[in-house]
Amino acid sequence: MRKFYQNTAFLLALTVSLFSTRSTAQCTVNYLQNPSFENPVTVGVGNHFYDVTLFPIPNWTISSNFTANIIRTDGVTDYGGGPNSASDGVQYLDVLTGNTTVLISQTFDLGCTADLTFSGAFSARDGGDTWDAFIEIVNSSNVVVATSTIRTFTPPDVDLPFPPGPDAVWYTVSGTATGLPAGTYTYRASMYDDGNFDNAFLCASPGCLLPVKLKAFDVKLNDCTANLKWTAETETNFDKYIVEYSQNGTDYIAIGTVNSSGSRQYSFTHTPATGKAFYRLKMADLDGKLSYSKISVLNISCGKNTALVYPNPVSDVLNVNIGKSSASSVVTASLYDAAGRLMVRRQLANGTNSIDMRSMASGLYNLVLIQDGEVTTYKIKR
Repeated sequence: MRKFYQNTAFLLALTVSLFSTRSTAQCTVNYLQNPSFENPVTVGVGNHFYDVTLFPIPNWTISSNFTANIIRTDGVTDYGGGPNSASDGVQYLDVLTGNTTVLISQTFDLGCTADLTFSGAFSARDGGDTWDAFIEIVNSSNVVVATSTIRTFTPPDVDLPFPPGPDAVWYTVSGTATGLPAGTYTYRASMYDDGNFDNAFLCASPGCLLPVKLKAFDVKLNDCTANLKWTAETETNFDKYIVEYSQNGTDYIAIGTVNSSGSRQYSFTHTPATGKAFYRLKMADLDGKLSYSKISVLNISCGKNTALVYPNPVSDVLNVNIGKSSASSVVTASLYDAAGRLMVRRQLANGTNSIDMRSMASGLYNLVLIQDGEVTTYKIKR
């Protein structure tokens, strides 16, 4: 009987251990953008100064106007009191404020109730002050809902005497948050003058961080061209926008892709067919998760030509769909390169016609359609 209980206890402990391992392993994807300050890519080893108002650090919000050094390292050269190696990658952030606390933050959206794991690396430069380094998770009401461990930097931590001096040391602080409800939150790192920050990390279990939160999505018609513009309020672990179009509001096709640029402001143009034009954004994060924007609808009445040309940019095959041509109508398509050389000329039938562009060089092309004496030109990017 004792042996039975011992075996049962062992199996129970093993089950708990495996479950804990799976739960821990699940929270490994970093949802923060530009977490190691590798963007912008600096040229040459040493200090690269950025005013946070004129030259903001991509994806990060800084609490006040100050000078930031993006320091590029080689692991050898002494950096005037800072670490000779980044905590992660080859660049890190160094702040020069004038004896002021600085808050560095990035906003994210939870799509469900989740547990968070977060961390970041700090070091002291040569200022010789005493200050606390820590990370907070703040909700949309500006209430702190979780705080990391605290690393207190004192004068012995600085890289002195300088030059040369002992290489400054990176210290990692970390924290967790349990059962946070769905909503908007902020990852916020607190540091001080002459402090360094690198290797920011945030993940959620289960992985329900929304990849993007749109602030606006507008579609307007200008001279028979649909102009799509949208602004992202947040982009977390985000990859790309896939622009989709439909003529009936049910069956959508992808007509183009816009990669995340960090600017959070995007645009796309498209020439729709006559009738109703439905547009939406399919938004894909780096883990393959998808979400969709609202649907915008236009009413198009711009002449006889009802061709739908997609995708644009094109990587292999360009599709030209002729939606409403009479039996006696002849539609001719001519494709020219940027130098005006004719690449393809053919007659098109009703329905989808394909033009193979795989053997053509990358660049801009002009697709000219002639239908019932009406000429329409489409700019195509290969």
